[in-house]
Order: sequence, then C-alpha cells, then structure tokens
Amino acid sequence: MDPDHPTVIIVGGGPAGMMLGLLLAKEGVEVSVLEKHGDFLRDFRGDTVHPSTMELMDELGLMEKFRQIPQGKIDRLALREDLQIGSLTELNLKYPFIAIAPQWDFLNMLSDEAARYPSFHLMMESEATDLLHADGSVAGVRYRDRDGNLSELRGELTVAADGRHSVLREAANVPVHNFGAPFDVLWFRLPKAAPRANELYFRVVPFRWVVGFDRRTYIQMAYIIPKGAYGKIVAAGIEEFRRGLAEVVPELADRVDALASFDDLKFLEVQVNRARRWHLPGLLLIGDAAHAMSPMGGVGVNYAIQDAVAAANILTTALQRVQRDGGHVPERMLEAVQKRRELPTKVIQAVQRAAQNRLIEPALRGDVSGVPKLARVLQRFGPLRRLFLRVLSVGVRQEHIRLQS
Repeated sequence: MDPDHPTVIIVGGGPAGMMLGLLLAKEGVEVSVLEKHGDFLRDFRGDTVHPSTMELMDELGLMEKFRQIPQGKIDRLALREDLQIGSLTELNLKYPFIAIAPQWDFLNMLSDEAARYPSFHLMMESEATDLLHADGSVAGVRYRDRDGNLSELRGELTVAADGRHSVLREAANVPVHNFGAPFDVLWFRLPKAAPRANELYFRVVPFRWVVGFDRRTYIQMAYIIPKGAYGKIVAAGIEEFRRGLAEVVPELADRVDALASFDDLKFLEVQVNRARRWHLPGLLLIGDAAHAMSPMGGVGVNYAIQDAVAAANILTTALQRVQRDGGHVPERMLEAVQKRRELPTKVIQAVQRAAQNRLIEPALRGDVSGVPKLARVLQRFGPLRRLFLRVLSVGVRQEHIRLQS
C-alpha cells in the first residue's frame, strides 16, 4: 500500500470511520483513516451498543472479543424509572439487550482488527483542515500532522466521518437541515459506591432529568438542562448544582463533592440535523457528518455503523475496480448510499424529536404528572409495542455484511 495515495481517505476515527475502514481493508481496498486525536479516549462518547451492531460483530467474528470489553446490559425500555414500556426479550433477536460498553474500548477493538490487514493505515494526530479538488471532483484532503505541519493526502474517494461539526461538510458547503432540540446535556463522572456495585440511574422530576451509567470504575452522569440554560447554571455556582443533583438522586448525595468546579463538567450542545446531500463527486458523508442524532434512545453509534456497512456493501466492488484500473467511483453509487440510509435516519429522527417534545420538554418546564398517551398505547398493544422496540433496537432497515472475505 502507498499511504501517500490511498484509494479511500476516511476522515474521523469514530464508529462510522473505523467500521468502514475495517470493512474496506478486509476486501483489499487501500484505505487511510485520519483521526485528529492521539487516542480514542473521550469524556463524551456514546456507549450504547444495540442488538443490530452486535449482530454485525458476530458476522465479523468479533463477538468474543466484544464480550471481553467490561459492559453492562439493559433489556428493558423505560421512559422514566417508574414508566416501563417493554422488554427486548419480546423480540426474536440473537442479542435481546443493549450493551453499555465504553466506546474507546470498542474503537480500539475495531482498530486492532483493521490493523491485521496490510491495506489499512491509521493516521493518529492527523487533523483534516480542508478538501482538495481536481477536475471538478474532491481529490483528497489537506491535513495538519502531529508535528503541526500542513500536508496533503490524495485519494479516489474521500469519506467525511468527522462528526456533527464536520470540517469536510463545511468545506464542501453542503446544506444542512437543522431540526433543533429543547435541551442540552452536562456530562460528568462520579465515584462508584463500591467497586462491584452495578449502578444505573434514570430519574425524572420537575425541571430536572438525570441519567447515570455504570462505567466499571465510575458513574457517567448525563444531566439534561433546558436549551440555553447553561449560563444561568454556571452563574448560580457549583454548590447549587451539587445540591440539585443530590435532590434528584439522593443515593449520590455523598459523592457530589467530587465535582469541585464546572471544569469537572463537559457541556454537550444537543443537535438534531441532517445533510440535504450526503455526497458530491469524490466525497461521501456518513455518520454524524450526515445526520446528527439526539441522545434519545442512544442510537447514534448504531446508525453510524449501519451507514458504514451500507457504504461498504454498495461501494467495495467499484472501489476495487478503481484501484485496479483507475478512474472514479460514479456519483450515482454515492447517491445510492444516501438512498439506502436516508429513510431509516428520517424515521428515527422523527421518533427522537417526538420524544424530546413530549417527554423532555414538558419535564424541563415542570410537568411530569401524566403518563404520555404513547406510553399507554404501547403498554396495552403488544404488536405496536414490539414494532416500537424493534425500531429502536434494530432500526427500520437493518444492514448485514455482504462482503466475501
């Protein structure tokens, strides 16, 4: 492989980028993945791995390795701690649960597997800054390397998998439809009560919504706040924030002092958007670069991976031909990726927006008194409940790996 001129350049080493890089490398396609950080360890990473993704791990022969990642399991869907909807065990799934597994461990697993193939090249601390063009087509990227030097990398196809603030999407002037969200999230960690304790919290009270996930050595907390309220919360002071957190989750009252200041919290601006076009000649958008998801349902990782699988299924043969004979991937094939994945994205984003507007927004203005009509319907009608559970856990159009290696 010539790492200075791969067939495919993937920008972003998240779930979409790493999965696509692995699948293409398995088929002998020369691929370089650019990741701007030096490792995969981030405070905010989606940790929910749904049944559809575990089935893909099985198809890749990686399920045993995935099981070695310490993880929690959730098999029941709830809108609140006191409002159960149903169980994934009602569905005929090979893996009827959602795994809570640190994303950096998951990405390291994909990276280790991809590194087995000589056509895979991972470039850490390489930050894409702009697109290169030639003959009316995207021809690669300009990037800053680990020494701070600007370099160029050229390839036949560039894939933007660089997240919701995609530099490549902006450089390509791709229009985006923003749907908005009524909340943002404060993300922080607290100590565990005991090393072997399995702690999971999901509390909804007037004006506050708090979720806590067990991450082996600490509790990862998500504190949901009204859109635009972060400044007021900071102005009120960290003591007031700790007091409010202890009121919502009294079990954590003896641990909130671990938050010394707002430097111990990360602010996540929630976005729900979708690019109107996911492709240009020589360029394809996937994952959050194509569609930023709400945290509702924790589906972001899984939809990103489904995008990658669909892209590999549709494009691999054409990429092998381009690598062998020269030429370009026809844009109609890039368009086929969008057509394959756009409907599932539209459906889940509509579900997320409905949940935001009917569950979170009322709670944040103090209304948690009633049971949402949808919850009552789902509890009562089994077929509709199972359809709802399947949409959340598997998606509208489940992807399977169709490659030969």
